[in-house]
Amino acid sequence: LWVRLLSDPQLASLQWIFKDTSSGNDVLGEHSALLTSRASDGTVSMRKNRPMLLVSSTSWTADEDFSILLDALCMYDEWASQNGGTLLVVLITGKGPLRGHYEAEIDRLKLSKVCIATAWLSAEDYPLLLGSADLGISLHTSSSGLDLPMKVVDMLGCGTPVCAYEFACIHELVDSTNGMVFGNASELAQQIQSLAAQLESKRGPYQRLLRGAEEFRRIDWETNYHAVLDLLNGFVK
Repeated sequence: LWVRLLSDPQLASLQWIFKDTSSGNDVLGEHSALLTSRASDGTVSMRKNRPMLLVSSTSWTADEDFSILLDALCMYDEWASQNGGTLLVVLITGKGPLRGHYEAEIDRLKLSKVCIATAWLSAEDYPLLLGSADLGISLHTSSSGLDLPMKVVDMLGCGTPVCAYEFACIHELVDSTNGMVFGNASELAQQIQSLAAQLESKRGPYQRLLRGAEEFRRIDWETNYHAVLDLLNGFVK
């Protein structure tokens, strides 16, 4: 997937992270992509010092305040620049009326530890992207407090933990086993900082969230249908 995506003009803004600042040469080897590398025996593994991949999807409407995410990324960038934190690659997918507005905001940011790109992906590539991400970000809010964001279902369904904006019923999807909820940019920045610091750890909170997302992924349609049906039958009786 990423060998192909990195040649997509939509993602041209990612190219600087693969350049040596002194020589201008490409630091990725012939057999490396954004997150992985392939050894001479064909074994594929996560490459050393890889970035952390964050993914968010949106219809770019006023229902989602993306300034929260941009502010959080600026806070993370300041912290990571001072403390040698992990490089973030943030890919925001979707189409909508405010896309141009936020792309202009992104272009004005001067970040050294965060690289942001926007794109529209095919229906085939979208789930592959979610599955390759380290963390999903949802800024969905609900005026009724009753509708759940399908993007979070998609992310968890691909085994990806989620940080989601908090509203009345979001805890039906996101809980302490598979993600975190936030109420403002500062909280989101702290969550990203904490998870980025644990990215390569074999134990700890991030690995726990990965296991929780994987458990969510294993819940198929039929299993969930019968669980809900049993619940409804209990009310009828």
